[in-house]
Amino acid sequence: MENALIVVLGGSDDDRAAVVSQLTSSGLTAQSVPRLTAADGLPALIVITGDAVVELVTEARDVPALAETPILAIVPPIPPTTLAEALVAGASDVIRTPAPNALLVARCRNLMKLSRRDAVGAQALTRINEVLTADGDDAEALVQVLQITTSVLGFDRAALIAHIEGSDHAFVIAASDAEPMSRFTLNISEYPEVVEAMRGGQPVLIDDVLTHSLTSNIADMLTSRHVRGIGVFPVQWRGRSLGAILLRKRMPGVSHVGPRGVEVGKLISSITAAHLRHGAVLESLRDQTHRISRARYEAERRLRGIDSLKEHFEAGADGVVVLDDAGRILFVNRAAERITGFARDGLLGSELVDLVPDGQRAQIGDAISRVLAGVNVDAFDLELSTTSGSPVWVSASTSTVLAGTGAVILAFRDVTAERALEHELRSTKEFLERLIDSTVDAIIAADFKGQIILFNQGAERLFGYPARDVIGKKPVWDLYDTDGARHIMRMLRSTSYGGVGRLEQTRREVRIASGETVPVSMTASIVYEGEREVATVGILTDLRERIRIEQRLLDAQQKLQLSEKQALVAELAGAAAHELNQPLTSIMGYAQLIQRQSDKEAAHLRAVGVILSEAERMAGIVKKIGRITKYETTDYVGSARMLDLDRAAAESDPAMPIIHEETHPTAVPEEIEHGEESKTGEFAAVSPGRGVVANTPALDDLIDLADRQGVKR
Repeated sequence: MENALIVVLGGSDDDRAAVVSQLTSSGLTAQSVPRLTAADGLPALIVITGDAVVELVTEARDVPALAETPILAIVPPIPPTTLAEALVAGASDVIRTPAPNALLVARCRNLMKLSRRDAVGAQALTRINEVLTADGDDAEALVQVLQITTSVLGFDRAALIAHIEGSDHAFVIAASDAEPMSRFTLNISEYPEVVEAMRGGQPVLIDDVLTHSLTSNIADMLTSRHVRGIGVFPVQWRGRSLGAILLRKRMPGVSHVGPRGVEVGKLISSITAAHLRHGAVLESLRDQTHRISRARYEAERRLRGIDSLKEHFEAGADGVVVLDDAGRILFVNRAAERITGFARDGLLGSELVDLVPDGQRAQIGDAISRVLAGVNVDAFDLELSTTSGSPVWVSASTSTVLAGTGAVILAFRDVTAERALEHELRSTKEFLERLIDSTVDAIIAADFKGQIILFNQGAERLFGYPARDVIGKKPVWDLYDTDGARHIMRMLRSTSYGGVGRLEQTRREVRIASGETVPVSMTASIVYEGEREVATVGILTDLRERIRIEQRLLDAQQKLQLSEKQALVAELAGAAAHELNQPLTSIMGYAQLIQRQSDKEAAHLRAVGVILSEAERMAGIVKKIGRITKYETTDYVGSARMLDLDRAAAESDPAMPIIHEETHPTAVPEEIEHGEESKTGEFAAVSPGRGVVANTPALDDLIDLADRQGVKR
C-alpha cells in the first residue's frame, strides 16, 4: 500500500511540489503532474490542490476510469463554500490549507484504504471528515459523528469516551442519546471492554454480554440497561490511547459488522483521533483528571493523617471535626456527635457552614484559609445547630497539624452555660455602670498604686476633668490637698472612723481642675480580695451649694431671732412703762399734795422737792422705755452689757401707738389744782410722761386723804 502512486494535480508547480514533499517525507510515493493522461496509468489516490480544485475534481469524475479512484481535495480557506462544492463535485475527502503534514498523510493513507465499491462507508467517512473539519472537537460535531457511526455500523447508540493515561476515571465527552453539552465521569474499572480495547489497541466486538468473558461479571447490570451487543473501537494517535468509541445495541449479535465494517470503524476512530489529539476537550480533561488525581492523592494523605490521630481525637472530651479546603467534614469524633446530636454518618461529607448561622459562615471560611496557610487562629465562638432545635455555643480552636495535607482540625467545647453567665454578668455590669454614671455624687476608685480606675460622670462634674484624662493617667492624690490622700488612708485603716476599711461620713476638701479648693462630704471604703487590699472607693458630695444654702438659712434665722428679740423688747418695754406709770403717778401726786399743804418755810419742802424732781426724772426714763422699738445694747460693768435706752428709743417706730405727751410732764391739771371734778365726776391724775389717765387705786387713796384733811376739791 505504501508503494501505491499518489498523483498531485492542480495549482502551480511550487504548490504541487510542496504537497509531494509532505507526502514523500512520510514514506508515501507521490508524483506531481500538470495533467493526468491515460498513459500514466491509474493512481491509487489523486490529490488536487490550487484555486481550481472544484473544476479539476469534476473533470476527474467525468473520466470513467477514475470513477472509483479516491480523490483528496486540498481547498483554500476562502471562500468557505469551496469545501462543500468539492465534496459535491465528487471528492472523497477534503482538507483546508494550510494542511498539517500529519493530517494530510493520515487522510491520504485512509483514502487509499477505501474502495469505491463501499460507497456507503466512503460517504459516511466523508460526512464525518466534513463535520470534524468544519467544527473540530465541538460537542455537537462529535455527537453527529457518533450518530453517523451508529448508522453505518448498525448499532443503537454510541458514546465517545476520553481517557487520560494513568487515571482511574474516564469521561463521556459525547453520546448519541444525550444532550451535546452533557459530560459524565466513569470509573474505568467498571468498563472492562473499554479497558481491553484501549490496552490492546484493537477493536473489541462482543456478540452477547451474557456469554462473553469480559462482560460476564457485569452482565446483569448491562442487561438492566438494555445492552446485549457491544463494539469498542480504540481512539489512538501514534500509538497513544486517547479513549474509545463505545457502540451498544439492544439485541445480541455483531456479525453484521464484518471485516469491512471493522475497517470503517477503525478509520472513523483514526479521523476522530486526528481531531481530538490537540483539541480543547482533551486539554480540559487532562486538567480535570489532574485535579481529580491530585484531589484523590490529597484525600488519601488526609485520611492517613486522620487515621494516625483518630485514637487521640476519640479520647478527648472536646468535639473534633476535620475539614477539607472546601469546608466539608471529613471526620467527626464522639464528643462532636454528643454536642450537636447529629450522627457521624449524617455529618460526614456535609459542610460545617450548614450548622452555623449566616453571619458566622465567612468566619469559618477565613479560619480555614488561614490554617491551610500555616497560621493558627485565635479561639473564637460559634453557634452550632443541634438536633434538639436549641443551638449551642462552642469555643472553637484550630490546629495546623494536617494543614500540609489540605485538612483543618477544628476542636470545640460546649460553653453555652458560660456564655449565658457572661451575658448575665455583662448585663449586670452595664446596669451598674449606668447606675454609677447616673449618680449625682462623685464616685472614684483607685488601685493601691494610686492609679484611678473609676471616675464617674458625677466626678467629672465635680472636678472638671473628663474621665479619659484621669483613668490610668492621674494619681488619686492629685485630687486632694497636700497629704490629703494619705490622711484618708490612715483614717480608713483606723478603728476610730467607722471601723477598719470603712470611713464614715466626714468633711474634707478636694482640689478641682481650676485649682480651687472645694469642700466635700465623703465616705470611703477599702475593697478586699480575701484578706488583700486591692482598691479604695470614695463617694464625694459637693458641699458648695449646701454651704451656701446653710449660710442663707443662718442669716435668715439670725434676722428672725433679732426681729423676735426686738418685738419682745418692745412688748416688755410697753408693759414696764405701763406698770411703772401707776406707782410713779401716786408718788408725784402725794409730793405735789404735800407741797400745797405745807408752809412755804417748812423744812420738809426741800425733801419733797427732791422727791418730785427724781420722780420727774423717772418719768422721763419711763417715757424712753415706752418708746423702745429695737434692741440696742451698751457696755456695763465688766463684760456685762445693758440695754441702751437712748439708742433703742432714738428712732421710734411711727406706727407704734404712743399717748400724747403734755408740755410739762409734772404739771397738775387745772381741775385737780382747783379741786374741780373731771368730766366723769372723779378726780383725774397726771401720768408722768403721759396724758391724763384714769383713776387708779393709789389715786383713790390720795383723794380720800385730801378729803380727810379738808382739802377742797
